[in-house]
Amino acid sequence: MQILKNLFKKNTVCRGIASISFLQDGIAVAISNYKDDKKLTLVYCAFVETQKTELQQKILTDLARQYKLSEYDCHLVLTTEHYRRFNIETPSVAENEIPEALRWTISDLIDFPADQAVIDFYQSPLGVRSNSSKMLDVIASPVEILTDQIQKLTAAALNLKVIDIQETVLRNLAVQTPENSQGIALLYLLEFSGTLLIQKQKTIYVSRKFEIGYNHLKLEEPNPDSTVINAHTNLALEIQRSLDYVESYFGISSISTLAVIPLAENTHILIDSLNKNLGISARMIDLSTLIDCDILVTGKTQSLCAAVIGATLRYEIEAA
Repeated sequence: MQILKNLFKKNTVCRGIASISFLQDGIAVAISNYKDDKKLTLVYCAFVETQKTELQQKILTDLARQYKLSEYDCHLVLTTEHYRRFNIETPSVAENEIPEALRWTISDLIDFPADQAVIDFYQSPLGVRSNSSKMLDVIASPVEILTDQIQKLTAAALNLKVIDIQETVLRNLAVQTPENSQGIALLYLLEFSGTLLIQKQKTIYVSRKFEIGYNHLKLEEPNPDSTVINAHTNLALEIQRSLDYVESYFGISSISTLAVIPLAENTHILIDSLNKNLGISARMIDLSTLIDCDILVTGKTQSLCAAVIGATLRYEIEAA
């Protein structure tokens, strides 16, 4: 990515990567240390809950002092509520004029002023059809949101190096799976929304956000009503349509696995539902088995902290 990376100078000494994400009801944190072989090992991962936004600064400052986070590269992970993402045809302008052209293109697509947005982009993979256009994935985030979060990190003496987004941090997790070489679909469900990522060998082919979360699926209810059954069916349809699109547009037909990031509970019920309604195999992935990890990471922690865990893998993905 162009703007949302390497924003600040490097530290003289760096112990590892500390990833931070400001959620609506708390802060997700993951810390990975560099070992002698320069590989990263996850040494701390937690979601610190607070219903009061004004307490986030104190929580972050206390964590930074306790774990000496000023000695780490800090990666900030935006939630999907903090930015908008669009797939747009590459403007027919000089390369140095693309950012401004994109700003004008998306001005009618965002709900905040385009002149008050930070805009970034990366190249989308090209389709197999002869008339496929060159496309860009464009990310726009309000300057006000970024400024607020950066100020919190700065006040806690953290050294911000990278601002990341959900799509790329989830990609970092998918790359660690055994199915990476032939491609894999990754499902990440939150309470009221979900993200589906389809990637192969570090390339993101599809990333979709949908308004179906585990709250809509009522996984704890033994006898779901028709509304809940429809939510399960619609989730499977969203996934299947995306798989069909990848096969048709990009010519990738070997994806046979849907990896599901654990929920806080009832993940097995979700897996059973997906296997019943989908044409591919669904399985839960334990993130602590995909990465070098010195700690126990529960399903609940993985559910809340998957994004920040993925962000700590950025160094290894870029070095691969």
